[in-house]
Amino acid sequence: MCPYIQITLPSYGVLAFIGAFATLLFLYSRLDRFNIAFTQFLKLVALCAVGCVLGSKLMYALTQVPWLIENFSAKNLLMLIPNSGYVFYGGLFGVILAIYLYAKKGPDLRGRIYRMVVPAFPLFHGFGRIGCFMAGCCYGVKLATPAELFGIFTLDRLPVQLIEAGFEFLLFAVLLFCEKKQAKTDTLQIYLVTYAIFRFCIEFFRGDAIRGFFLGFSTAQWVSLESLSATYIDILKRAAPGEKPRPSKANCTHLIRKKGNTKYRGKEAVFTASFSPIITPSHFAGTLPDTLC
Repeated sequence: MCPYIQITLPSYGVLAFIGAFATLLFLYSRLDRFNIAFTQFLKLVALCAVGCVLGSKLMYALTQVPWLIENFSAKNLLMLIPNSGYVFYGGLFGVILAIYLYAKKGPDLRGRIYRMVVPAFPLFHGFGRIGCFMAGCCYGVKLATPAELFGIFTLDRLPVQLIEAGFEFLLFAVLLFCEKKQAKTDTLQIYLVTYAIFRFCIEFFRGDAIRGFFLGFSTAQWVSLESLSATYIDILKRAAPGEKPRPSKANCTHLIRKKGNTKYRGKEAVFTASFSPIITPSHFAGTLPDTLC
């Protein structure tokens, strides 16, 4: 007789599964809005899964290079990545790279995919951090006095995992709000900057030494600084004033402004822009310069 089936499930695996399921449902609900076909969605899920696993394992393996140097052997070298753990930043960059490669030849498609996917990053990560708390990894510094949480957990360390989980869900809501306010908002930049600042600060309250340290900063803090620098440089490049095309003197004679109505007169065309519908002669459509003279 076996009236009950007892199954022991890893806490982190269960929370990661819940997070992945919630993320897939969230992304599926956004396909029509961002004009992404279901077949494209399936390909993206597969590529992003591969990018996430490889990226997270590769970054973890890089943090273990000092250990590998001290314990070098052919076996340790071959098993370094298969036996390595997972690092969030590595998985994040792996997903970003996978999307870029998938839509490399289509900037418009790439932009739509990023805007669709970015809010899902903190959604999934929030569940993952709860899993970290349940599993007892990625813990915080020791508390001077133990405290109870919900009458279930006795905490002798700062629950940085739950603090970060709360931040991730809040960031998820903020990204959706920014997206709603302005559809073309670069949510990827907002996410990278906001998370990098938070992660850099919260790392000071972590208590696990396995993360790796260099010059007083953890690996995640160095990656956060690099992420901030790269994003800032990208923002400066986009904000740099470009040289706008100017109309030729042969076709541009004068500009008349009156009562909110602007008329552009040239030898071959007249363009009228006002609060009324725009009237554009067919032979001039699409060629009005950004700068009028």
